[in-house]
Amino acid sequence: MNAAVIYIRLLKPRETLLLAIIGLCTAIIAGEGSPPMDRFLLAAVTIIIGSGGTNGLTNYLDRNVDAMMKRTRHRVIPSGLITPEKALIWAGSLVIIGLALALYLHPYAFIAGISGVTAGLMFRKTWATHFLGILSSCGPLIVGWFAINPDVSPTILLLCLIILLWLPIHVWNLMIAARDDYLSAGVDIFPLNQGVDLTAKVSLILSIILFATCMLLYVAGEFGTVYLICSLIGCSMMVWATFNMMQSKDKDAAYRAFRVSAFPFLLLIFVAPCIDLWITGIS
Repeated sequence: MNAAVIYIRLLKPRETLLLAIIGLCTAIIAGEGSPPMDRFLLAAVTIIIGSGGTNGLTNYLDRNVDAMMKRTRHRVIPSGLITPEKALIWAGSLVIIGLALALYLHPYAFIAGISGVTAGLMFRKTWATHFLGILSSCGPLIVGWFAINPDVSPTILLLCLIILLWLPIHVWNLMIAARDDYLSAGVDIFPLNQGVDLTAKVSLILSIILFATCMLLYVAGEFGTVYLICSLIGCSMMVWATFNMMQSKDKDAAYRAFRVSAFPFLLLIFVAPCIDLWITGIS
């Protein structure tokens, strides 16, 4: 395999792409549809480098567990395509560069970045993992927003709240779908030690709160019909998927809920406001 491909795969390109999309959509929202191009491009570089580096560090830290799981043993470190030392140097360098760029953009962006990295290093595979991971997931939003707009507004707070509610649902559904794989690797944290029933009920409650939060963003962000329709579709999909998981109590339903909560939901929620702002700008 080409060396460049190996180094890119270490950074989890799909996850990095998703984080970059939501971060840059947040920058567009912060700029009311037309952010300054120089700041926007710098934010793009910062988010891609920082998110990729953080994902690479995650691969490095999880390498021993990944080697024991069927779902992850093909990753570049467990499969021997790259040594842990080289992976750490590559990912660590990107994180440092990303943090330096974030500091240049805005102190809040740097604080979000360093908090996410620190939480990831200290609380791997513990009960706090999912909640502290929110710091990392909100990082691209905070970088994107404060690169363009220095003011704290209800819009950025609600966007971060959406991620706060979304992340546990997304991660828990995957862990339930691959529960046996995780347990065989010695990972026994919530929700793995509880099973489908409780996880599905909590996920459904969070999905309903998430629905309400997305509707609140419609009002606070003064977005238009495109966002309203897309958020109704996305949130309805989430509620239905978690409700179906609660009813069926099987791993296939958990995996379907996981798939719905990834690209489909976040793209609907974050791209739609940008389209609304562009339509408003044209009209």
